Amino acid sequence: MAELSSGTETVQTCMFCLIANDQDKETEVIKENKELMCFRDIFPAAPHHYLVVPKQHIHSCFSLHRGHIDLVERMVEMGKAVLHDQGMADMNDISLGFHQPPYISVDHLHLHVLAPASQIYMSKKYKFIPSSYRFVTKNDASLNPRMATRDSSESEDCPFCQIADNQTDTEILLSDEELLCFRDITPGATHHYLVVPRTHIDSCKCLQTADIPLVERMVEMGWSVLKKTKVSNLDDVRMGFHVPPFSSVPHLHLHVLAPASEMSFKSQLRYGPQSHWFITVDKVLSQLKTRGKVN
Repeated sequence: MAELSSGTETVQTCMFCLIANDQDKETEVIKENKELMCFRDIFPAAPHHYLVVPKQHIHSCFSLHRGHIDLVERMVEMGKAVLHDQGMADMNDISLGFHQPPYISVDHLHLHVLAPASQIYMSKKYKFIPSSYRFVTKNDASLNPRMATRDSSESEDCPFCQIADNQTDTEILLSDEELLCFRDITPGATHHYLVVPRTHIDSCKCLQTADIPLVERMVEMGWSVLKKTKVSNLDDVRMGFHVPPFSSVPHLHLHVLAPASEMSFKSQLRYGPQSHWFITVDKVLSQLKTRGKVN
């Protein structure tokens, strides 16, 4: 099942999104919370074989970055809890991991939870060899280079993470569970706002195809803050990202500027569409849809 360019269309055609939205009455959800759900694999490879799936559509383990480490930990916790609930006594004889593309049956991140690992069926054992080209465990550094070698102090040192954690007196203009928006402290236009994901993502260079819905939601919040602050001409707006190493804070942030036509020469150098420092959000989305990354 290929991921479509539109986040909405992806959800409508993804089997696991349908289950998460209670649109598949045949699947029995064994355990569930606001973020995750767990159900049996329809093609079990062991006496106990469950899938733990985030309700948010994430394409695969290749879409994960360092900000997803806690999510993966919570997926593992739910997998182990289900095994415990199902009477699995030996928690040392289990296997938890992800298939790597292109060896995934459904293009929606899912953690395989298998037990007893020593009793994985011989005919399917080749699919679940740990740290193989097919299957990686949560501790495997090859899971995704964006998740590897995380500095434990990263979030503590990041000013935008501190803002997201309410550790500063920054005025938040808009916020939801995923994003927040506040004024740029060195504005490049009369109206200059930053839209920031709460999850720490270093820069636009870390974005992948699966992040398209995130970028689109950042744009939506950008338009919302412009309307909230009563910007009169919504046709005279510029949105985009600075390209490393020209990003002032190594935490993804969308610049929302208006009126673009009245920006100073200095601001045009920093935020102009022809600047080698700056890439418009339209160009970012185009590159993600056609190339799967930002050049």
